[in-house]
Amino acid sequence: MRLNASSSVFAEFCESAKGYWKSNILPPAAATYIVVEILHEEIRVALRNLTLANALRRLIPARLVVVTGTDPFWLDALYAEFDVSRVRQLAQAFAADEVVDLHQAVDRYVDDPSRAGRLFEDWAPARPGSAGPGIRPVDLQRNVESTVCRLLGLPHPTEAPGAAEIRRRTEGLAEAYQELFDRLRPSAFVTSHVDYNHWGLGVQAAQRFGAPIVHTQSTGGLKAYAWYPEHAHGREPMRAQLTRRIGETFERNVWPRRDLLRRSAELIAWRSKGNLGRPSWWRGGATASVDLRTPTERMQVRELAARRLELDPSRPVVGVFNHAVSDAPGTNVETFDDLAAWYEETARHAVEDRRVNWLFLDHPKQSLYDTTGFFERLADDHRDHRHMVFRPSDTISKNFMWSLVDVGVTVRGSVSNELPAYGIPAIQAGWSEWSSCGFTAVADDQDAYWKLLDEHIEASLDGRSTLSGEQVERARLWHWLYRSGADVASPIVPHWDELDGEVMLTSLRVHMRHVEADGDPAFVAVSRMWNRREPFLTRFDLSSSDDVEASVLS
Repeated sequence: MRLNASSSVFAEFCESAKGYWKSNILPPAAATYIVVEILHEEIRVALRNLTLANALRRLIPARLVVVTGTDPFWLDALYAEFDVSRVRQLAQAFAADEVVDLHQAVDRYVDDPSRAGRLFEDWAPARPGSAGPGIRPVDLQRNVESTVCRLLGLPHPTEAPGAAEIRRRTEGLAEAYQELFDRLRPSAFVTSHVDYNHWGLGVQAAQRFGAPIVHTQSTGGLKAYAWYPEHAHGREPMRAQLTRRIGETFERNVWPRRDLLRRSAELIAWRSKGNLGRPSWWRGGATASVDLRTPTERMQVRELAARRLELDPSRPVVGVFNHAVSDAPGTNVETFDDLAAWYEETARHAVEDRRVNWLFLDHPKQSLYDTTGFFERLADDHRDHRHMVFRPSDTISKNFMWSLVDVGVTVRGSVSNELPAYGIPAIQAGWSEWSSCGFTAVADDQDAYWKLLDEHIEASLDGRSTLSGEQVERARLWHWLYRSGADVASPIVPHWDELDGEVMLTSLRVHMRHVEADGDPAFVAVSRMWNRREPFLTRFDLSSSDDVEASVLS
């Protein structure tokens, strides 16, 4: 939260929001709850979570419980300015029934573990009967390792200095979420993130207690994914289960309507070449624009780019795109132990394969996620191999990158949905939300990964593309879905690019004071998603060809 609590604009907004939500949600039932977290300082995140929770309260007569608080371990990674009193003020404006400082409860547990089961007894009565299912030790351990990597900026899980304290904190958060969900048995959990101890333990608790999860997105207008207990698939992580459901919905509702959507998809493809929106959020300005229009232009730029990097322009180039190596490892299906292991093993493989050039690129935000010099060290280890080049990604323009790369390799990076949209095949050593949509080569295990890599290299040496025209169209349809079809524009949800200033709150206040809620796109979209148990919000009904035809470019 980056507005001062005494700001008159913030106070005026809260007053207007209070009046708006007082008359636009159902009267709450006594023992029905929706839990929403506000554990991030960004007000745009908080507004999305609270708005979506209240959209659900138009369908469910539930009491709203907001969990918040600050954690000293996340100070450097997350907070610049976080005022719990401001969160409380905002939550009350959105008609919250209870605001719980989750981290105060965790503090009590860390100080005295014997208080387990009594952290919230002062306001939430215990449920009669046996306690609900607790977290599995293996799931807790994975969460600890992921959180340690993120907070300490480590490529691999390790018992580094500070790891023991993070473990105790994580155990406290697991206990707090367990007790909270056991006492409330909520009808839904709304969250901005699904990883690490802050959020991931809440997601896992919701899954154990059979509470649907709505995961809002920090991009565009109102965007969200949803998980429902009836669609659970064994013990897979939530992200993996979403991957399956998104692929099924894409196959059922998007791909069959490709003729109706084609013109809109082509427009989105053109816009994304100029970086007008995500997923290329990290590349701004002239270096983010792709100006290549023809294969001839690509080959002309390719010659220049290859010689500048001291690569042989006659050989194909395999681009290996590094991740923010400590960013949520192991939270979806992955073929290697962690993101760093995949990158290291691929580099070792490249040493022996001199048939092609290898371009290894770091993540543009590498410094925020790695404190060990992982990429620089790997580059130094391979400096004598002339067919391998390691470069910071922000030193290479997108024109150069797109002209050079013949095969893109990643785990779950957004480059794997960008490259195929422009005719370049991509291999994934793991799952992302689009991995089941049919336009990337996804490895199920390490043997399959090495086989796919070899097949793509052989094809590129023969001058063949492994990417079909159908896959290009599928990738462009995904871009349309992600940037448009699943992005709901509503006057009560600020677009992400509006930033978090006073103008944004003033605009929201005007809409809440003067625009009626009837037919608001946010409420219509949430109702459709919830009642049909769809895995993401949509601007209109994708299951209806008539609605699609009426809503897109003809």
